[in-house]
Parts: sequence; structure tokens; C-alpha cells
Amino acid sequence: MSNASLKEQLQAVASQLSDKSGKEQKPKKHFHQIDRDKERVKKPKPKWLDYVQYGVELLRVYFPAGFKTHSEIKPLKKGIKQDLVKRLSTLDSIVTEDKACMVKSLAYYVNTAAYHKSVVEGATRIDLDGNPAGLVTAEEARYSIEKQQAKLLAKQTAKPVTQMPQVTEELA
Repeated sequence: MSNASLKEQLQAVASQLSDKSGKEQKPKKHFHQIDRDKERVKKPKPKWLDYVQYGVELLRVYFPAGFKTHSEIKPLKKGIKQDLVKRLSTLDSIVTEDKACMVKSLAYYVNTAAYHKSVVEGATRIDLDGNPAGLVTAEEARYSIEKQQAKLLAKQTAKPVTQMPQVTEELA
């Protein structure tokens, strides 16, 4: 047997082994997971989402007691936007663009599902420093639930149809 033939055989075996080991390491995905992965690849993240998420992160950095992670979110004080604008106007260390980003991102923060889940009757509202600033009323809790349900309904109706509609032909 020649050295070239032996070398080719070894390369073939090595490639087969690497193919098998690569397949064993990857977990199998269910059909619905594959569909979600394809959707993620097709739809790039919108620029506005990066912008508001950056603003929320800034809010968490500068006001950590008021803006918590998803699992720790608490309802914010009524009029928090005005408080935020006043406080930001006193901070010279933050550039104007970041201040504007934080104010705009506040609307995104209070419209997340996690925030709506935190708005329940009797929950304590907090200010920028995490201090108690009132309670959530039954009407406010009901409004928050309705708003979240409307958002979910809009999301469900906006999804593309995954099945082909059945077409019936009339025979003449």
C-alpha cells in the first residue's frame, strides 16, 4: 500500500470521526425551536429597540434603586417622568443625548410585560431612589391588565399564518 493511499484513508476516517463527534455534541432541536431560530435569523433587531434598551440600562446604572431587573420590577411613582427630567437636568456628567435616551426609554420600560405584571392592586409605587411613593389602585391595576392583554392580542393577530388556508373548489 502506498503512502498516498494510506494518507487518504486516514483523512477519510478522521473526517468521519469529526462529523460524528460534531453531531453528538449538538443537541437536537424540536421543530418549533427551528422555526423560531429561522425567524430570528430573518428579522434583524430594530435599531429603536437597541436604543431604548440602552436607555433602560442607563436608567439602571444611574437610578439602580428605581429601575430594577425583570424579576424585581416595581411600579413607579405617578409623575416619574417629570422627576426624571428634573434630576437629569442637575447632572452635568451625563451627555444630553443619553439624558434624552433615558427619558424616551422610560415609556418602553413601563410598557414591558414584567412592569405590567408588577402593577397589582395595593403594590407600593417607588420613586427614582426606591423610596415608597404611593400605592397602586384597583383602577390602575385593571388598566394595566387591559393594556397588556391588548398588546398580546395585537401580537397574536399580527403573526403570519403558519398553515395554508383550505381552498374549496366548486364543481360545475
